[in-house]
Amino acid sequence: MKKRRLLVFAILLALLTFFISFSQFLSPSQEEVGEIEKDFSSDRALNYLKEVAKEPHPIGSPANKKVRDYIVKHFQNIDVPVEIQSKPVKDIDEKYAAEIGAENVENIIAKIQGTSGDDNAVLLTAHYDSAPETPGAADDGYGVVTIMETARALKQMPAPKNTIYIVLTDGEEEGTLGATALLDRTDILDQVRVMINFEARGNTGVPILFETSSNDLKLMQLYKEIVPYPVAYSFAAEMYKKMPNYTDFDELKETKKLGYNFANMGGLEAYHAAIDRVENSDEETIRHFGDYALPLVKKYMMMNAKEFQAIEENKGNAIYFPLMKKTLIVYSEKFVIPLMIVLLVLTVAIFFFSFKKKVTQIKGFAYSLLAMIGSLVSIFIFYFLLIRLLSFVFNIEIDEDGLIMFGTYDPLILTLMVLLAIVFCFFFAKWISKKYGPANFAMSTQVLWIVLAVITSLTFKGISYAFTIPAIICILLILPIISKVNWAKAKYHYVAVTGWIVPSILLLAPIMYLIYVARTLSIAPVIAILTALISFPIIAIVNWLMVEDGEL
Repeated sequence: MKKRRLLVFAILLALLTFFISFSQFLSPSQEEVGEIEKDFSSDRALNYLKEVAKEPHPIGSPANKKVRDYIVKHFQNIDVPVEIQSKPVKDIDEKYAAEIGAENVENIIAKIQGTSGDDNAVLLTAHYDSAPETPGAADDGYGVVTIMETARALKQMPAPKNTIYIVLTDGEEEGTLGATALLDRTDILDQVRVMINFEARGNTGVPILFETSSNDLKLMQLYKEIVPYPVAYSFAAEMYKKMPNYTDFDELKETKKLGYNFANMGGLEAYHAAIDRVENSDEETIRHFGDYALPLVKKYMMMNAKEFQAIEENKGNAIYFPLMKKTLIVYSEKFVIPLMIVLLVLTVAIFFFSFKKKVTQIKGFAYSLLAMIGSLVSIFIFYFLLIRLLSFVFNIEIDEDGLIMFGTYDPLILTLMVLLAIVFCFFFAKWISKKYGPANFAMSTQVLWIVLAVITSLTFKGISYAFTIPAIICILLILPIISKVNWAKAKYHYVAVTGWIVPSILLLAPIMYLIYVARTLSIAPVIAILTALISFPIIAIVNWLMVEDGEL
């Protein structure tokens, strides 16, 4: 029996691709940000945080007033005019007024005057109140101190062409009360051309651009050009809509202005919890927020009306995703359907040649497909029951939003579950290949990718790239093997394996991780299915090509 070089190659390549892909979740170091860190000091921002997050400071509390006064003094010290917008809570929402006991919502509004007037203003927002049970170091201390340090840095530079408004809202945790009150300030909002909001849903991890204003193609192209370490996903906005969270950006979107909404999501156990304290904060996350804020503001504060108009008049949406650290792919949503059509044409071609060349047989292919679907159902049921069993054994409740956390063991549990899913896939794949033929099984694994590519292209365009692109590449590379051309042998098989492993892991693995971060281990059955979706084709194709090479 020959050494199974193709199998070893596939395993090593999968591991390498995984680590390259997950480099996108690493915040830039102090050395990497270079010139930005000279202007924006994460260390100084962390010192602000020690004052902002000393104690819980929900709306209406004495601690909230102290934080408000500290922030106001900061702007006064750097010679930035500042005012307080006050509005009775009962005028916004009588229900909340009765429940929270606060009389007024008090927004902090600061203004860095532009040399050309206020017509093309930039708006920076975050909220300075915390939930009642937490000091709110991350939520939303990270956003507050990012803006405070950005303002200090801007004051060290020549005056901006466009006015910069800074609004730190109050009462966000009680239903975006401050953002609702801000809608009254048409004197400000009528002048604003672009909004940048900072939030947090945990105390660590890279900040992600998870939401934009509509028709965002040019907005995203500009973001890609401006920000040195961009992390953004076009599918995230759709996922966010299905979550029980909200931000000030939800209210401000009513203005129809251009906008970006950022948040870090790592360390979910700290979200609205007593452990969201300064000593548990992540300076790298704050540094990454600064890496977004300062470059974006510096760009937009110098743009003219025609440049803003060109972005506003754009009617196209963008598909965007990182490949690795510093590399963001952005293209028009208009390419989604043409790519799907290309995939369908290639699908017809590959199955035509597959049956014509008798590489696959209809009966064996059909049984392989049914067996694989049965395997996926079994895996899903197993993981669904496993999560329930673990929650029972460790006495962990699944909360009203369907989230479940086992604390510091969550990443370990997730890793073990993914590895176990891969083991299941290996044994299922070996059994199906042996019973119905490796070529039949390899071809059947492509069907699910093609179906998901078509479904997402028609209904959920923001995530369609993760299925369409790998499927197209795989079919293109396997087609010569199916057609039995002379050169598609031996070393070419490594190319075919590479063509499946790299794009599938590079594009889908980060999505799996983000789904886990957003929905915790409660989403383990879905993670297991997606793991199988990647693993089955890799195992099937490697097994099939090893037979072709005479290694089995």
